[in-house]
Order: sequence, then C-alpha cells, then structure tokens
Amino acid sequence: MALLERVVSFSSLSDHKENQYAKNFTCYSQRQLENDTFSSGPKNVIQDCKYSFSNDSEFLDGYGSDDDHYIAAQQAKVQPVVNLKNVISGIAAILKGRNKGLASIQPQQNFSSSVSFLEYEKDGGSILHSSVCIPSAPPLLQPEAINYHAFRDVLEAEPPEWLPDSFTTICMQCSAPFTALTRGRHHCRFCGGVFCKACTRGRCLLPVKFRMRDPQRVCDMCFDRLDPLQSILVNSISNAAQSAKHDVTDWTCTRAWLNLPVGLSMEHEIYKAANTLKSYSLVARQNREKAIPQAVLKDAKGLAILTMVKAGTILSYKFGTGLVVSRRSDGTWSAPSAILSVGLGWGAQIGGELMDFIVILRDYETVKTFCSRMHCSLGAGLSAAAGPVGRVLEADLRAGYRGSGMCYTYSCSKGAFVGVSMEGNVVVTRMQVNLRFYGDPYLTITDILLGTVERPKAAAPLYSALDDLYSNL
Repeated sequence: MALLERVVSFSSLSDHKENQYAKNFTCYSQRQLENDTFSSGPKNVIQDCKYSFSNDSEFLDGYGSDDDHYIAAQQAKVQPVVNLKNVISGIAAILKGRNKGLASIQPQQNFSSSVSFLEYEKDGGSILHSSVCIPSAPPLLQPEAINYHAFRDVLEAEPPEWLPDSFTTICMQCSAPFTALTRGRHHCRFCGGVFCKACTRGRCLLPVKFRMRDPQRVCDMCFDRLDPLQSILVNSISNAAQSAKHDVTDWTCTRAWLNLPVGLSMEHEIYKAANTLKSYSLVARQNREKAIPQAVLKDAKGLAILTMVKAGTILSYKFGTGLVVSRRSDGTWSAPSAILSVGLGWGAQIGGELMDFIVILRDYETVKTFCSRMHCSLGAGLSAAAGPVGRVLEADLRAGYRGSGMCYTYSCSKGAFVGVSMEGNVVVTRMQVNLRFYGDPYLTITDILLGTVERPKAAAPLYSALDDLYSNL
C-alpha cells in the first residue's frame, strides 16, 4: 500500500486536500485489491494495481477535470467486443448499407466539434453520411443504376460512315478470309466495320441519334459496349415504347375496311386485332344472338386473334397471321405475342373466304400451348359466307410441348364459301416480329404471356378494343 501512496502525488494541492484524496484513493485501491484477490486468487498486487498518472497530459496545474475523467471513461467503454453476434450484426449492417451499432454509442460522446457524420432516424438507428466512405460497388440489396458518365460516349454516339467492302479481304475481328458462299461480309451498324457472320451475331438497339427502332446487327466488341444499355433503350426507343400511329378503325379510314391476312409487323397485327374486336363489339350491340356468348368470354383465360384466307374444293388451304394475349389473374391483359397459322381442311366444301378469327383460350393450359414455338391443332368446322357477311364456327384440340387444351373459334368472314370439314393447323410463334417490336433478344414467349412484361404503349388500341368488348359483360 505504501507503493500506491508514493506513486499518486498532487504537488499543487494543499496538504489537507492531498492527504484526503490519497486516503480515499488508498481505501478504494485496497477494496479493489481485496475483491480481485478473493475472486481470482493470489496475484502480484504491485503489478496489477500499479497505476501512474502523467502530470502533463492528464492534469492541468496539478489537478484533473471532471470532464476529462468522463470523456476518458466513455472512450474506454466504446471499445468493441468481438464475438459471433457482433460479427453477424456488422455483416448485416454492411449488406443493408446501414450501421445501427453506433446508435448506442453516439449519444454518449461529447465532441467539441459541431460537425456530425451520422444522421439519426425516428426508430433510433443512424446512417453514416455518404461523404465519409464511398463504396467501390453498389450495395447488394439496392437496384443497380446505370452510370451515365461512364456510357456517355456510347449514348451520344453519331452514326458512322460504313467502310467499303473493298477496304479489307479478311474479317476485322477474327482475320478469317471472306468467301463467296460460306463467309460473307457484314457491316457492324454501330462502328461501320466489316466482319464475318460469326463475329456479328449480336442484335442490339442503337442510341437515339441512329434513328432506328429495330435491333441492328453489331460486332462482338460493340455488343459488349451496348448490352449494358439495352434496358434503357428498350424503354425509350423500341417500337413497343412508342404511341400507336394508326388507331382509327371507323369507315373514314380505308385501312379498316378490310384486314389483310398477312401482317409484316406487330403494329400491323395490333391494328388488325383492334379492328376485329371492334367489329365483334358492334355486332354484339346490334344483335346479341350473333355475338360470342358472354359465359364463354367471361371464363376465357386468353384470346388469339387472326386474319386468314381460305380457299379450295374438298381440300382447302388456309394461311394467316395474328397475335395472342392472355388474361391475368387481376383481370388485366398481357403483352401481345405474334403468331402465324397455316392449315388444311378436308370435307364437303367449296369456295374462298377471308376470315377474322377469335380463338377463345379456355384455361391456362391452353395459354401455355401458345407459349410453345410451334403447336398443332385438330378439329372440325362449319363455314358459310356470302359476300360481306359470313360465319365460321370451329372447335379444336391444340397440343404443344408446353401444354394442351381445347379451344372454341368464332369468325366473321367475307367471300363465297360453304362447307363442313375437318381442320388441321400448325401455329408458329413469330420470334423475329416479337424481337423487332420489343427490342429485347432475351425475352421469351412465356415472359410475354405469363410473365411480368408491362403492357406496351404501342398496343393501346388493342387494350381499348378489349375493354370495349368486355364492357358488355
């Protein structure tokens, strides 16, 4: 105990205060030593309890401040404890981009500076200011954003001047020599270079200054530069993101007088489908006996709308294009998918007609059939047409590698045809038409009909006609 009394000295205090403080410190040290000895056994008392104070750093004019003792005590408390719980909590805070562990420490600290790098929340948590630490990668649980400055040269690129075919006799990427039949020349639409077919397999949407809304052929190097920007370009310059230009379907527009059996683009298919649906809605309002039964429409999980031409005697041929949409569980309609149908008919029949079909998809298994690249149908039909007025009723069974189901077909036809026949059809999904419309090469038929693809802006006339058809239910 004498050693402790010699170590602790207060030169600037009065003798009375010095003796009183030394007495209190000695008593406290003695009690602490007794507790430590009782709990942990005999120890080296001098080594465990020796504590020296610095006269220059911790005391001013020979005595210490209460604030200094408080700050030192609080700094000693904030030392982190390393255990499994704290490690897991730290990892969770890093993944969430937050640091709640500092909430219990910050209110106890008393810094003289008014600058704070922590922002407090109502629930007691705190967020570290972004200027303290800028991570090299985006947080794992937050959506990744496109850095405009990193892709500025690509987004603002100008259309290049294509190199002439005579510029090179070999591919500018793989150096393979060009040949007449097996390895032809292809220009990259983004850089203008000359490449072989194997080095220009990619299709990408180009920036706005190129004024092209269809995916274009690009070389592999340009594909790597454009691929990260496709999500932006799909939502801005693709055909699906544009407003419909042809949306008039009344008698003032000659385009609406007759639907052609072949549509070269999705925009044309949307117009034909909207025109067909409005014709059915007009018939339903004028004569409900000639309309599609309301019970059939109400339970439909999807519709396939086609325009086909049919001609023959005993053996008939038919061909046409159209689109298919499915009805989601919330009652809204999916994005459209383009289809093509060819078929044969055999029976007592003669003549030729132009038909606007509406195929009722009764359940989701039938919708999955149209998610196949190709499926077949077999059924029977009754057809009669005279001039601009005619009706066709068919029932068929469809099967593809994604599903099968039964469908009902209703049609308004024009021409001169009569007959009863057995019908067989092959329906193919037009992948290139979908690609040119949506601009996304990774989009599948299932994503369009059963996925979460948003309704395209260009298909607004189609959805308006569908709402008009179902408004009578």
